[in-house]
Amino acid sequence: MQTLNFKPDTVLINSRHKGNLLGGIAVLMWGALPLLRLMAEEIPPLQLTTMSLFMAAVVTSGLHLRGQHRVQAKPKNRPPAGRDVWLAALFLLGAVVFYFAALASGPAAEVTLVTYMWPLGLSAAVCMKTGRLPGMRMSTGVLLSFAGAALALLSANEGSGGGSSGIHGIWGYILGLSSGLCWLGYSVLLKRLPLDLGLHAHVFSIAGLGAGVLHLVLETTALHVSAAVLLPAAIIGIGPYGLAFLAWGQGLRFGHPGLLSALCYTVPIVATTLLVLAGMETWRTELAIAAVAVSCGAWMASMGPSQTSS
Repeated sequence: MQTLNFKPDTVLINSRHKGNLLGGIAVLMWGALPLLRLMAEEIPPLQLTTMSLFMAAVVTSGLHLRGQHRVQAKPKNRPPAGRDVWLAALFLLGAVVFYFAALASGPAAEVTLVTYMWPLGLSAAVCMKTGRLPGMRMSTGVLLSFAGAALALLSANEGSGGGSSGIHGIWGYILGLSSGLCWLGYSVLLKRLPLDLGLHAHVFSIAGLGAGVLHLVLETTALHVSAAVLLPAAIIGIGPYGLAFLAWGQGLRFGHPGLLSALCYTVPIVATTLLVLAGMETWRTELAIAAVAVSCGAWMASMGPSQTSS
């Protein structure tokens, strides 16, 4: 049997292709969030955040223990949680809370667009770290992807995912932008944290505890919730705010930063498509055009110069 250089708590990614694939899977999971949130709309945002993050902690802990069992190794003495861990938990908490609050305050399509403008900041951070400007092909690809997503979502004037006006809608966009900024901070920190599932479970737990405190102070707990509502809430914790976080962290570490940044712009497309299939959004011709633009943009970004991540 081939011997792998496997460390407990670490999921091995041996190629950039696999890193890109995992990043893409995370994007697909995030695209399902607006639909899942609508299915669990009876649960207040902070309560849902608490439930989702603790579910993510349980899933991550289970993977952590399973990995230790498979290699038959004793748990390692993990270094004490440092500043990066607490900052990651704070950014994670902000990203989830602001996003759920934004979905409750504005239309899902436009809110998702505003939130997922943050990869522009990620691309800028990568370029600053490498000390060079992005290439023309990569820049054009990212802009094309962004333009495609903007075309789809800014044309959403009909249906439940449609336009919004007034202070209520503007507040939703502000919350979405705040969520995006937190996502950017969390993604940057992921590059500095070790690929340790136990450590990530710790981050989820800290963020979940913070959300729980905020919920008890600011919200009334929804106690009588049906199984039809609890199921999507559990799926949010297992997928978009559990496995997707782990997949995205590894994608950032091993995948192509330009491609992953461009792929993030497909989140609004995925979200709107799922809402259409569920009958909660009206299909638009602009959406098909935008999907082509986003796909072409992601391809162009992936063909740009490689950037080393460390």
